[in-house]
Amino acid sequence: MPWQAQVADVGLEVDETGRFAYQLVVVTVPRQSGKTTLFGSVLEQRAGTLARARCWFTAQSGRDAVDWFLNEHEPLVASGFRGGYRLRRANGSESIRWTASTGMVRPFPPTPDSLHGKTSDLVVIDEPWAFDLVRGQQLDQAIVPTQATKPNAQVWKVSTAGDASSTWWLGTVEAGRAAVKAGRTSGLAYFEWACPPGLDPAESVSWPLYHPAYGLTIGPESMRAALDMLGRDEFSRAYGNQWVSTLARVIPLEAWRRAAEEPADLPEPGRMAVAFDVAVDRSDAAIVAAWRSPDGVGHVEVADHRPGVGWLADRLGELVTRWRPLCVAYDAAGPALDVADVLTRAGMEPVGLKAREYAAACAGLLEALCAQKPAVRYRTHPALDAAALAAVRRTLGDAWAWGRRQSSGSLAALTAATVAVWAYDHAPAALGDFHIY
Repeated sequence: MPWQAQVADVGLEVDETGRFAYQLVVVTVPRQSGKTTLFGSVLEQRAGTLARARCWFTAQSGRDAVDWFLNEHEPLVASGFRGGYRLRRANGSESIRWTASTGMVRPFPPTPDSLHGKTSDLVVIDEPWAFDLVRGQQLDQAIVPTQATKPNAQVWKVSTAGDASSTWWLGTVEAGRAAVKAGRTSGLAYFEWACPPGLDPAESVSWPLYHPAYGLTIGPESMRAALDMLGRDEFSRAYGNQWVSTLARVIPLEAWRRAAEEPADLPEPGRMAVAFDVAVDRSDAAIVAAWRSPDGVGHVEVADHRPGVGWLADRLGELVTRWRPLCVAYDAAGPALDVADVLTRAGMEPVGLKAREYAAACAGLLEALCAQKPAVRYRTHPALDAAALAAVRRTLGDAWAWGRRQSSGSLAALTAATVAVWAYDHAPAALGDFHIY
């Protein structure tokens, strides 16, 4: 189909040295567009023409990857090529190996150690919208070492739009859109077919305007059946390729982007507040600094964010020694109580926000971010962006607060930012310079 040809023509461009112009190819299209046929062809072309090529494919799970490979992909290869390759079906080592090139295509499970000790010339990730931030980052970390000695390697990520949990994929999509806007012609190639703003993805008159396979391999009957089965929201995501989660986010996407700022200089020591928070499942933790500039605008910056929690207390100690903050604060009803206890026993005396104070801090931050001229601005950080996307509310009497357990990802960075702004505004005034008269 024309869209497939366009992606292949651009994604496989080579420069004057014969190397691929794009190391990362990102494609986001509606369901039933023919994406698996596209990347399946790319996999076998690479394995069949490059000597000893190692090409890998994964999906939402290892079982999904193997199922596609054996039951959908290999029969298609067999229909076009009689001989020339050998199929291996042994559990855990399924593969297609091309006789002439000895190149190989294999599925693999999307786990951190699944490619350990392997090399890759091409890795394809199908439906990365199904991975949360942690699993997605682990997958990236698993792939990168496999291509260290392969200067002409590529990674392809192909998917429909995601939901509230698809923070890793959203980051990739936003990076791709930024690359297109900047006019990049190397490094990252980005392609997107989706129902644009102003069109209703559920209206049949819209279907031929946004679905790249409409009238070719999919028709109105199939689209209408999918709409009836999935409902409007899921149909908009899967077939309209729209980010349904961004329509329902507590912090509107436009407001969040408007509040972003270029890196600002940190104030002098003693002129900021620091807050910390921990994810409910203790998968990560964050430290955030907050201060206000002379014009009264608040600024927040992620000082540190890492997996796990064990590093948090020592790192806070280092930053407190260096920055001498007005206050070190945390949500007293949150999951960071043990860290606060360690700090207290070490003599730091962190301040825990009570429930009503935390609720006021949440409402205040949201109001400041959504103002036409933001009263709080932030330095962009992946963990903060992911938390802003995933955040939902939980009820606290007649008030509300960020709902850690109800959200689709970690809110540690956002909660720490919320508490840090409140702590700065309610901290004792800074002492002036010391003089003896």
